[in-house]
Amino acid sequence: GAASSHHENLTNRPKISELLLELEKGNIKHLFVYNNDRLSRNDKTQFIIKNAIIKHGVMLYTKDGTYDLNNPTDKLMKSLLDGVAEYDNAIRAERTRLGKLNKVRNGGWYGAPSPYGYEIVDGKLAIQPEEGKTVKTIYKLFNDGISIAEIKRRLDKQGVTARRGGLFNTGSINKLLQNTHHIGYYTYTDKKSGETVEVSCPPLVDETVWNRVQERR
Repeated sequence: GAASSHHENLTNRPKISELLLELEKGNIKHLFVYNNDRLSRNDKTQFIIKNAIIKHGVMLYTKDGTYDLNNPTDKLMKSLLDGVAEYDNAIRAERTRLGKLNKVRNGGWYGAPSPYGYEIVDGKLAIQPEEGKTVKTIYKLFNDGISIAEIKRRLDKQGVTARRGGLFNTGSINKLLQNTHHIGYYTYTDKKSGETVEVSCPPLVDETVWNRVQERR
């Protein structure tokens, strides 16, 4: 099936790992791939695959041509194509990074699944009514002195489910009680520049209650 070759290595691409095993066994002599960059856009993985192809005298076929990597000219061309793929990947990743950063600077959500209690409307966080009620209930119960284990028991009894359809666990309830989204803001930090942006969102919980909950936690 379709899968990105961007954030990848041999541990998270099982089909490539299978392919390399067959190459090492000598079971493959002709390798067909639609685009050169579909084998990998990661320079380390490219190196491993290319070495296996050369070692076992495998012919590589793409929509753009046929490559015998034991031929110096073909080997050079493959190296150039690998370099172009890696460059294109880096440019795409930088555009994505800057796009996320620009989005949050303008008050938008950066693209991950929305936190529990919210949905994404017009690119921004908005309160999801049913989940929002659950969030308020959890905060109220904990603020009233009810333990997290007892909160879970009550939610289970009422058939309240977490985002993915299963029951809440105590860890997810504890995590939910720490979420600053619920008092009206969240932060996003760009890993490359280190810039941190604070973004406003609709609050679900009074700040005084949230602070008391943090003290009790």
